[in-house]
Parts: sequence; C-alpha cells; structure tokens
Amino acid sequence: MTEELLDTHVEDVSPEIREKAKAYLTKRYRHIHKPDALMKKLARLGLEHVARDMAAHPEKYEPVEQATDEPVDTTHIDPLDILRKEQQLPSLPQVFMELQQAINSPRTSASDLADIISQDPGLTAFLLRMVNSAFYSLPMQIDTISRAVTVVGVKQLSTMAVGTSVMQLFKDIPPEIVDMERFWMHSIACGLVARGLCRVTGKGDPERAFVAGLLHDIGQLIFFKTRPERAAQLISEARRRDDLLFNAEAEIIGFDHATLGGMLLRKWNFPYVLVAAVLEHHNPKKNQKEAEPGLVHCAETITTGLGIGSSGEFYVQPPNPETWASLGITPDQLEDMILGLDEELEDSFSILIPEPR
Repeated sequence: MTEELLDTHVEDVSPEIREKAKAYLTKRYRHIHKPDALMKKLARLGLEHVARDMAAHPEKYEPVEQATDEPVDTTHIDPLDILRKEQQLPSLPQVFMELQQAINSPRTSASDLADIISQDPGLTAFLLRMVNSAFYSLPMQIDTISRAVTVVGVKQLSTMAVGTSVMQLFKDIPPEIVDMERFWMHSIACGLVARGLCRVTGKGDPERAFVAGLLHDIGQLIFFKTRPERAAQLISEARRRDDLLFNAEAEIIGFDHATLGGMLLRKWNFPYVLVAAVLEHHNPKKNQKEAEPGLVHCAETITTGLGIGSSGEFYVQPPNPETWASLGITPDQLEDMILGLDEELEDSFSILIPEPR
C-alpha cells in the first residue's frame, strides 16, 4: 500500500535520488494502511519535498546507527517527579507570567498589554519583527507595541508573545541529544500548518493554532532537559521496534511526551486551549469544543508526512479518522495550503530563531 502511495514523478531530481526518497518515505509511512484521497495527496507531496531536500542536503538523510545491544530501562517514571524538580526546568520570567494573566483577564486593554511587553526590550524587538514580517503581511509598517496590539489584537499578540517566548527557555540542550534546528523546523512548520488549516476550515483562531502547533512537542524538550539519556533511549527503541514514539513512551515509562507537555503548560497556567492542544495532539478527545487540538493533531500528521524536521518521531501517525475527516478539505486545498510553505518556514525560522545557524 505504501509503495502505491508514493507512485509519482518528481521533477528536477535524478531517478536515483527519487528512489532513495521513495524508500525513505516508505519507511515513514509504514503505519498508514488505508489511506484516503487526502493522505494519498500528502504522501505524494511529501515525496516531492523529501526528494528535493535530499538532493540539496544529502547529509541529513545519512542512516543513523541504532543501538541494539544495550538493555532498555523499563522503569516507569512519575511525571510529577519531573515537574517537581524546579532546578532542572526553566522558569517563566515575570513578564511572561504577567502576560498570561493578561490573556486570561477579560479587562485587558491594548495599553495594558503594551506596558507589560515594553518591560522586556528583547520581547519588544521580537514582536515588532514578527508583526512586520510576511507572517502577518500587514500593509503598513508597525513601529510601536501599542500600535501592534491595536492592529493584531490583544489576545492574539499576547498569546503569540507567551508561546514564542517559551522557545528561548530551551536553548541550552546539547546537540548530541537532539538537533535543535530540526526540532524547531518541525515545530514551526506544525504551527504554520495548523494556522493554515485554521484559515482553510474557518475553525479556531490563527494565532492560537500557530502557538499550539509550535509548542505541541514541548514535552520532548522536558525529556531532553531532565532525562536526556532516557529520551535518547526511547527514540532509539521506538525506531528499533518500528513503533510510534508516543506508544513506545507509554509502554516503557508509563506516559508520553504529550502528557508531560500538557502538565507543564497547566503548571505554568497557560490558557486551556493551548494545554488541550499539547495534551491531545496524538489522541484528540471526542467532542472537544475547541478547534485547536484537532487542528494540531492533523497538522502534526501533515508536517511529519511532508518530512519537515524532526522532534524525535520518525513515523507518520495515522490520524484519528473523525478528526481527519472533520477538516473537510480536498486534496487540492491541501496542496494549495502548503504551496510556499518552505519559504514561509524559512521566514518564520529567521524571526523565531535569530541566532546564526
């Protein structure tokens, strides 16, 4: 079935590269057994993306040796033990805590939010860079935070500020644990796809969808930060088993990274919709009133299916059938939505990750 999914021609790449890309994606799609028209379109778009990326960056696709002789530690962990160790986890600065309170307050004004953000010059510069970028494509130049809040919206900008600021809290994870560029590429792409789905379907809020997608794998960052050896072992063991990472995590340590991420955001008093989106991004809840959890669940499948970056998961997760069907979009709409995604991703990456790569 997977071979049929990837039976398409890719222009501008050699037949050898095309076959390598096809073999690579055949492995990634091994859990997709009964693809609908939308999934078939995603697989073909994924082949085009991976083939071109493989031609440009072959080093990214070199096989990684998987340890097979080291026994797997199957000791279960209490996620609360991880969250209780304050010295191992980053803390949100005061300005972000104030921003969260502003998000949750119905009395927050544009002036109030501008005053909070202006306390932090770095955050001020970042948000001005964001609102003046292609991310918003505003017709005018925005030069003050108060103007940005007025144009973009109080709730939208405060959500964006809190969500993107979290990225700065996990900058010191060693490269031997995880390739953070690929991690954030995957996360930012998931946010952009979730935002795109929001606009195509008319469900949810674009900024909330973006931030929810951006933070969906924050539980992985907590693992990398607090249990780096176990995190590496879990990823390796999931690949050895040809299993989805969150399934392997639940079996081996008793919970998955989505649960841990949702617990952290709840501890940090993030808005319910962001907590739910992170918590449910692998297993969306039935009858969920908020749209963002379902959008992020589908965006994760699409982003992984396109082969963009990696947060540790190698395989494309079969999406929840009801959630996937509820998108109500056609294969052509999917293709239109992700047209230009690479360019948008590069622009967003340069804003969100300004350090030299």
